[in-house]
Amino acid sequence: MTIFANKSGGFYLTALAAILTLVALITYNSVMYTLTLTTVLLVVALVLELVPLFLNNAILTGVAPVVNTVLNGAAAMASASVMVNQIAYVISGLDQMDTIVSYIVFASVAIVAMLVNIVAAFLKWEK
Repeated sequence: MTIFANKSGGFYLTALAAILTLVALITYNSVMYTLTLTTVLLVVALVLELVPLFLNNAILTGVAPVVNTVLNGAAAMASASVMVNQIAYVISGLDQMDTIVSYIVFASVAIVAMLVNIVAAFLKWEK
């Protein structure tokens, strides 16, 4: 029997959130100024999204999307703390837009992962 037997929307959205978190983690490496806390939050979120996919535990499947919502949101907010000056430089015209494009991509993917986790928290895990 495969891990996909009798799975419902919550399972697939959690898997999508894990993929989005992995993409956010990869894109965060190309941001100009990074914070170690953000990387740790993304790695923990990725692990907590992958564990319930392979361990069918009712507590993990119910709590994981909620915890991952907080972790992805905290990662997006923590990353903003070191990029505030760079964003201000771009707004004031001192730097080019391409200095923050990778940050915008990262923040967008992290926030979408957070939103997918919110939706996954309200859906059933199995049929």
